[in-house]
Amino acid sequence: MSIALLADVHSNIEALGRVFEDMDSRGVSRIVCLGDVIGYGPDPRECLKMLFASEVAIMGNHEEAVMFYGEDFNPKARASLEWTKDQLNSTDHDRTENYDLWNFLGTMQQVVEDEDVMYTHGSPRVPTREYVVPADSRNTEKMAGIFDLVKKVCFIGHSHIPHIYTSDMKHASPEALGGAIDLRKLGDDRKVLINTGSVGQPRDGDNRASYVTFDGNIVRFHRLEYDVQTTVDKIYAQERIPNFLADRLLVGR
Repeated sequence: MSIALLADVHSNIEALGRVFEDMDSRGVSRIVCLGDVIGYGPDPRECLKMLFASEVAIMGNHEEAVMFYGEDFNPKARASLEWTKDQLNSTDHDRTENYDLWNFLGTMQQVVEDEDVMYTHGSPRVPTREYVVPADSRNTEKMAGIFDLVKKVCFIGHSHIPHIYTSDMKHASPEALGGAIDLRKLGDDRKVLINTGSVGQPRDGDNRASYVTFDGNIVRFHRLEYDVQTTVDKIYAQERIPNFLADRLLVGR
């Protein structure tokens, strides 16, 4: 049975809905959410409710910030954060529903391990904060420190860039690997870190939603077109969400 792993939805219900359609077509039986369901986008409530179905829900830095305080958020991210808080507390909705949303946020964990597979948002070292990007493949100290905490496989998000890293300091984009990697070919002596990319705010120059499926051996990357313009228009309609957060969706940056 396949697991769907998705990260960085960022309140983009059009992208998330398209991913759910694709998961259904593939017979996905389990969902692992790697954090940042909220923030930036116009539909935090709807995205959280859709992901109540997650078997595992990881806390991202945006969930951490809305639950506590995002002291290191830039002004654009903070504006979106404050608007999101207001949406989750909205008196236009039933109080019980608001409670359910906050309760879901409160159950999110920073790291979950399932035998030799780890799930976290940023990295095993600093779960909600540390970025891993392709340039880090040259930082052997950083990568060795991360892989020291990984048993075999670790799935992450946070950078919004789908990518694969191995403990022998090699890395590759999904495209370079034909969209999939068979973990059996790594052998017993190599570990792997897999960034699923972003569902709702890709930053690799491709504005299609990104997520992965995993059957226990093969990790497959999926890119899906969705109705980007509808999401953009919704953001433009919200005075408190900076237009920049809509514009970047069009170009995947």
